[in-house]
Formats: sequence, structure tokens, C-alpha cells
Amino acid sequence: MFIDKYHIMNKTNLDQALAALSDALKSTDPNSFLENPKDFVKKIPFRSLSGDHINGGKIINFSSSGISDKASKEQITISDNGLVISKFSQGFSVDGNIHTNSLSANNIVVDRIEAKEIIGKITVEEDDEPIINGPIRFVNDNIDGLGLLWNGKDYTKQFIFLSNPDRIFLSESIDLARNKNFSINNLMVLNENTLGTSVTKSYLREVGRLKGLIVEGTATIGEHFYFDGNSKRLGIGTEQPNAAINVIENDVEIIIGTNNSAKAFIGTMASHSLDIVTDNQSRIHLSADGNIVLGNFKTAPIQTSINGKLAIRIQNPDPDVDLHVAGSVKFNGKLQTHSNGLPDSGSFNKGDIVWNTDPRIGSYVGWICVQSGTPGLWEPFGKIGNQ
Repeated sequence: MFIDKYHIMNKTNLDQALAALSDALKSTDPNSFLENPKDFVKKIPFRSLSGDHINGGKIINFSSSGISDKASKEQITISDNGLVISKFSQGFSVDGNIHTNSLSANNIVVDRIEAKEIIGKITVEEDDEPIINGPIRFVNDNIDGLGLLWNGKDYTKQFIFLSNPDRIFLSESIDLARNKNFSINNLMVLNENTLGTSVTKSYLREVGRLKGLIVEGTATIGEHFYFDGNSKRLGIGTEQPNAAINVIENDVEIIIGTNNSAKAFIGTMASHSLDIVTDNQSRIHLSADGNIVLGNFKTAPIQTSINGKLAIRIQNPDPDVDLHVAGSVKFNGKLQTHSNGLPDSGSFNKGDIVWNTDPRIGSYVGWICVQSGTPGLWEPFGKIGNQ
């Protein structure tokens, strides 16, 4: 029996298709079907059924020119909410590219992902243990501005690459865990409380309290405080100190240092006076010409105590006396001097005494002025001997 293939394939009524199939079976020799069923199947013409005539039921070993179903249980569910695929990484493979506006899955395993934008939480793991098999790479002729962005409620946080000059830009603070540090070339440069030993240069503008500061070589503080590492001298107000410590203020130069290994000095470098003060008052005044004033005439008289022996104009004072004077003295405004006779010149006041430097028996201890004048009127006193 011959069945028009074109006629049958264009029929859309299920009853007509089944009737045509029945006619074909009736015209076939039953023995030939039993002997060679494959040849019989080949004689059955291709048929088509409208999708409107199929509702429900399960199709086993379904296949078509584009789909082959080999699953033993349900793997794909299609609903109004979308497409759900169970065991995506084990049961789904793609030869080629996937283009989609939205893809949701519990687990996706691929050899390579190329994306214009990745949004969400990213975890790389194996057997529930996080792993990192390689770096995240940004491959492009221009990678300027590429990196990581976090879109927050206030502004976008950035960790990106910037060029000209090449650098990594981070918009946020970095908070390291305790006992961690920043390193360069595997050398620690900064941790919680220590600068690394490789940090040897700095332009610090402000520091807090320092403890144990060590400076090697020349140092400058505030363009006013200088230390010369070669001469080991400190200058305040000068870059070329003339002593171990040299201070210049208002064109007056003060120096503190040593002349040799046995003598130190403190004073002025040029012809300037020097005051030693307490309570902002001069107590000892050394004039530029060398005169010394103890005390201050503008204040109340001071007390000067000498715990030792005093010598005036004496290079080798007598150790047996407390006061050794080489010259005349005045006591309560009265002159006391020495000579081998009465003064014949000079002005003297009543009460001045001249001690006799050549005392003999019958002579006198000295002479006293009884009338002021030049040289005044003098009388002897203190006759030596019993005569």
C-alpha cells in the first residue's frame, strides 16, 4: 500500500493520522513483520502531530535533532518563575558561549569567565575550603581605572589602578590585624608601634613625645637649631658655631665650651657684657672690659658668703689667713694703706691710716689723718717700746 507522505504530514487531525497508520498495518504481511521488524518500521511513513493534541504523560528516551534526554530522573523544571536546573556543575555543559541577562545557580563550574561587570559576593572554594588558584587579571590595552568598586549608600569605595604615574589608589583606610605589618621587599617598614630599620629618611613635620632619639650626622630643627655632625658643635641661631654650644640672639653671641682638656669656659664671643641672673635680676655682672659687679644696685643689698679663704691680687695666697690682700683697703669709708713714712702727696680724709712698713723700737705702728687735705694733717699712733 502506498501512502502519500506529503499528504499525511500535512494532516493535523490525530484521528486521520491513526487511521492512515492502521491502513498501512493491514496491508502488511504479519509474517514479514515478525521476521524483520526493523524493515517494517522503515516502511512506516513519518507522521506529524499538532502540539494541541498532546497533554500530560511522560516521554521516555526523548530525542530530537537538537535535544537528547539521557537522565534517569527529573533535572530541569520550567515554571512561570524561570528555569531551574539541578546539579548545574555536574549535569550541564556548554560548548561555546552563554549570553543571558540574568543567571542564577547554586554552583557553576567553568574554565573561564569573561564579564563586563560582576556584582555580588564571590567565593572561590573546593570541598568547602576557600582556595585561590590564581590572581584576578585585568587584561586590556588600557587598564586605567580598573579594579574593585563597592557602591555604598554614600559614595563609591575604590581600590583601582591609576596611571601617570602608575599606582594603586585606595579610597578607604586600611585596618590591619594586631601583630601584622606593612612590608617592602619582605622587610617590615611599619607595624602597630614601630618603624622599620630600613626607614632612614623622613620629612616629619610634627611628632608627639619622643623617647631615646638618636641622630647621626648633621641635624637642623626649625631652620634655627643646628648640629654640625663633623665638628660636634651645636648652634642656636647660627649654622657655624664657634664653640661646643653657640647661641646668637640680637647680635649677641654666647659660647659654652672648653679651651683644652682641663678648662671650660662660658661667656661672650665679642665685646659684650655678661649677666648671671635670678628672678630676672642681674646678680653677677661682667662688663665687656672685665669689671665684675656682685649684686644689683637697683635691688636690696645681697648677702655674699665665701666658704673658704679670700685673696685679692695675690697669685699664691697665704693658706694660714682667711683674707690676703696685696694693696690698700677701705674699711667703713676709711682708707688703710701702708708706707715707711708720712704721706707727702695725694688727697686723704680724716680717719685714714697709714701702717708703718718699717717698724722699730721707739718708732710708731702708723700714722692717722686728723685733718683732711692734700696730703692733710697726720699724727703718729702706737709707740713701739716702753720709752
